[in-house]
Amino acid sequence: MADVIRSRGPLLKLVALVVLVGAGAVAAAVTPLGDYLGRDGIGQAIDWLRGSRAAPLLYIAIYASATALAIPGSILTLAGGAMFGLVGGTLYTTIGANIGASLAFGVGRFLGRDGVRRLAGDRLDALDRATEHHGFRGLLTLRLIPAVPFNALNFGSGLTSIGWSTYAAATAIGIFPGTVVYTMFADALLAGSQEASREALLRVLLSGGLLILLSFLPAVARRIGIRVPGAMMTCALCVSAPSVVDAQPLPTHEAFSAVLAEVVDPPSVDYAALVGRREALDAYIGTLERVSLAAIEGATREEQLAFWINAYNACMLRLVAEHYPIQKAGGIFTGLRNAIAGRPANSVWQIEDVFTVAHCRIAGALRSQDDIEHSIIRPMGEPRIHFAVNCAARSCPVLWPDAYEAATLEAQLERAVSKLVSTPEHFSVEPGVVRMNKVLDWFKEDFGGIEGLRTFFAPYLDAADAEVISTHDTRIEFFEYDWTLNDPGS
Repeated sequence: MADVIRSRGPLLKLVALVVLVGAGAVAAAVTPLGDYLGRDGIGQAIDWLRGSRAAPLLYIAIYASATALAIPGSILTLAGGAMFGLVGGTLYTTIGANIGASLAFGVGRFLGRDGVRRLAGDRLDALDRATEHHGFRGLLTLRLIPAVPFNALNFGSGLTSIGWSTYAAATAIGIFPGTVVYTMFADALLAGSQEASREALLRVLLSGGLLILLSFLPAVARRIGIRVPGAMMTCALCVSAPSVVDAQPLPTHEAFSAVLAEVVDPPSVDYAALVGRREALDAYIGTLERVSLAAIEGATREEQLAFWINAYNACMLRLVAEHYPIQKAGGIFTGLRNAIAGRPANSVWQIEDVFTVAHCRIAGALRSQDDIEHSIIRPMGEPRIHFAVNCAARSCPVLWPDAYEAATLEAQLERAVSKLVSTPEHFSVEPGVVRMNKVLDWFKEDFGGIEGLRTFFAPYLDAADAEVISTHDTRIEFFEYDWTLNDPGS
């Protein structure tokens, strides 16, 4: 019975979340609480609050509680403007809204995340990857659009893998313009009702115009050169249709091995030397471009894996070489996202849309790093590719000075796993706890989850360590990921 309850726990919590959100809407619609969200009721509440010295604190508490319980807060925002004016209303509403949004996020994460994972299974991985790459920018864009429901975003964000700090920062920045405009609108309406002056009318018209303009803010941002989430992916889809090239069979990879042998000394890559070897690297990628999809589909599984692993690594190397030495990103969204995540100034994340931009033409189509890894390699069902593809970071499993070849692929993949297991920064076994590279947390489902990781790594360990990792009481933890560039000078 206990096992049944545990297995159904995530779904029961998800049901509780649905009930909670629904209860907020019902309370606002059919209970006496809803009376205070109407015009007459909010007027009475305003009069009551104005008579209290603790009005700001009470207002913040009410706003935060309403938000956490999924009760619509637009009328409260207008009430804040009417009670406290533009400056006070904006300040107190911002505080209350951010506290309530974080509470709602926590409720959504605690009650809903595991249940959604249980229902969606692997289909949630795509959303998690998009959140990893676009979480801050995507949420910020949605926050800037007044038509997007505030409460739905609060609870919905908790169902994704977005971190709280990223969520809180995007929320604080994204809701501020709308808060200012709504508060200004309420303050202007109050002034207009108290004095039928030309100035009051102009304030009402101005705030109303700003409210309309706010809905078009993302479109305006695009027009002035600030990119919004999905723009690069849309461009990628537009240009990634296979082009007409002279199709060739799968190449051998000696040319790539020659480049790697000159610039790779595990775990580092000499990108300064690679810049001087760009011609050879570009020539090799050119051979991958001219391969036909039919030739790839007709190849053995080992040939396909070797082809796409090398394609990923070669494209990543060229992308870094094109931006080397990497400088701190100057873009608004990329800079904020990296600052919030604490990424180093020379991390590949400083390259705009580094994993999602379609920059490398392979087999006749422009492809991104994510396209190659998540849409092509991972579906092939070989979890050891996570020890082979290299993302140019210190914490990434090492790049080797030889390319992957079909004939030696098995031995090369085994070498890669053994290297990670023998490197304390990537893998350590202590009594009661095994710590692993963060990559294995991100992609643990490819191994069959936490239990799958135990089973996978046990054969690579000595008897004592294998017993530790196989014990279910042993905790599995993951190292923090170091995104510092993996060059010798970092």
